[in-house]
Amino acid sequence: MTAATAALHFLLAFMLVACLAVELALLKAPPERVPFPALAKIDALYGLSAGLLVAVGLYRAINFEKGWAYYSHSLPFLIKLGLFVAIAIASIYPTIHFFRARHGDKHVDRTTIDRIRRIVHLELALVAALVVCASLAAKGIGFVT
Repeated sequence: MTAATAALHFLLAFMLVACLAVELALLKAPPERVPFPALAKIDALYGLSAGLLVAVGLYRAINFEKGWAYYSHSLPFLIKLGLFVAIAIASIYPTIHFFRARHGDKHVDRTTIDRIRRIVHLELALVAALVVCASLAAKGIGFVT
């Protein structure tokens, strides 16, 4: 069960990154050709993968491997949780615009699209930092008592 849960956790993380990469690629189109219905669907999958990723990750941290007593004293793990919250907050702006564009607001200006692209780049950078923190936590680096 531990290996299956770990595999699911990794697959969800890869799905999250893939969704962000696809969003970024679709946002490169000229403003009048950005496929907002597709972006809204991908963003919904992104949100689903993020929610499941947190649920499976917390389940693993509490019930498997080293246990919650270990992870709750790991500074990189706590930073990782903070980064995940920051990513979730950053994703609100694109999600709102994808939803609005899909449900009636068909004109989104280049400035807004560029802002969304910068946010998606930021989310990807924060995911990279999150992966570093996950690796540090798994190896016991930054353990505080």
